[in-house]
Amino acid sequence: MGQKTVRFSDLSGQLITGDETPARIVIREHPALASGPIEIEALTGEARDIEKAAGQVAVLDLYFPGDDQPRRVAMDAEAFDGLATDAPMSQILASARPARRAPRSRAAAERGAAEPAAQKPASPEQTAPAPPAPEPAAAQRAAGKRVVAESVTDAA
Repeated sequence: MGQKTVRFSDLSGQLITGDETPARIVIREHPALASGPIEIEALTGEARDIEKAAGQVAVLDLYFPGDDQPRRVAMDAEAFDGLATDAPMSQILASARPARRAPRSRAAAERGAAEPAAQKPASPEQTAPAPPAPEPAAAQRAAGKRVVAESVTDAA
């Protein structure tokens, strides 16, 4: 006796026939999602409809003073663009520096400090040559660059 597996779309409940390959959809964030990412299957046409209906968003990590972790937000890209009042957002994005790696949380830093130095493997920061010093703000101004704040280096 043989067995036959029948698949249905998790979205619509419609039968996914043997000649169709379902689309895999991973849901990373949703207000009703209690834990990490989950995945569902849907008809390819349903996934294409999702893609067509999706708006353009800006996904941002907000680092507030005193918070150990950033807050991730997604907002309509056009609304985000509207926040730029001094220059067009496209110009701001084109001239911005690449994001630096997120700092370790205070708890992780404390755990790392509690370990004896001999047991800690060398981190890439310890083995790699130091990056070049940032351009002084005065030199940036002379080169016609807009400077909002003086360069600050992290002692950590």
